[in-house]
Amino acid sequence: MFHDSLRAFCLGRLMAERYGDRVQSAGSIISASLKLLARRDHGFDGAARDDDRYLDERTTFCPDEILEFLPGPIRASLEAKRGGAALNLSHALVALTELDWPRSVMEVEDARGHPRHGRFEIHINDILGYLRQRVLHQMILDHHGEVAARIVSILQSKGHLDADAIADAAMVPAKDVREILHRLYKANYINLLVLQQSKQYNPSNAYYLWHVENDRLFQKVTDNVCKAYLHLRLRRRHEMELGKDWVERAKEQTMVDENEHKLD
Repeated sequence: MFHDSLRAFCLGRLMAERYGDRVQSAGSIISASLKLLARRDHGFDGAARDDDRYLDERTTFCPDEILEFLPGPIRASLEAKRGGAALNLSHALVALTELDWPRSVMEVEDARGHPRHGRFEIHINDILGYLRQRVLHQMILDHHGEVAARIVSILQSKGHLDADAIADAAMVPAKDVREILHRLYKANYINLLVLQQSKQYNPSNAYYLWHVENDRLFQKVTDNVCKAYLHLRLRRRHEMELGKDWVERAKEQTMVDENEHKLD
């Protein structure tokens, strides 16, 4: 339950950053919806786990079901508007269904004419995919610079491109692009496809197309994170060995005052 609540908070903050200027309280609405689903998953809503209706509607919700999970000021603001809290919350959810990068909400049952103002579902996988893409972009930006991160994003969206096409899309001189491409290739962030015009190998007549394999890119970034954790643990172990005597002295539970130890 704790991890689901933490995920609801983080994804809500992410959607507030992404759609907060288009849909008022978008982050709080997404967070409240995920909190409701978390409570259902952990059996705190009082429904029977083997109930067929519960199993069918476990991932969907109506606007009035998430009102209790909204912050007090936002709930009061919705209630003060014309039509009441549930209707205005339904309008906000419908507005979120029209935003598709990432697609955060799906309208399962049409809100118009619905007795409970519609039924909706949260696209958790799409939101998590967007979050993963943001993390990948930020890591490349930190390690290789803004232009390199832009090039990777272009290759992810457009597929196989040669260096000149990448330079035009990134609005960067071709000479600089070639240098960055080789640096990214050496770091295993991008891949190179070589197409020969004839059966004989001739580098001068070949087409060199750069592309990104998302699974391989994600695995590379994951390996880099694991390697960083390993280096931190090794560094901590090294520092603990160097300062072992000081650590042992700090653990001693004696009544001596500071600077009265025999080693001081």
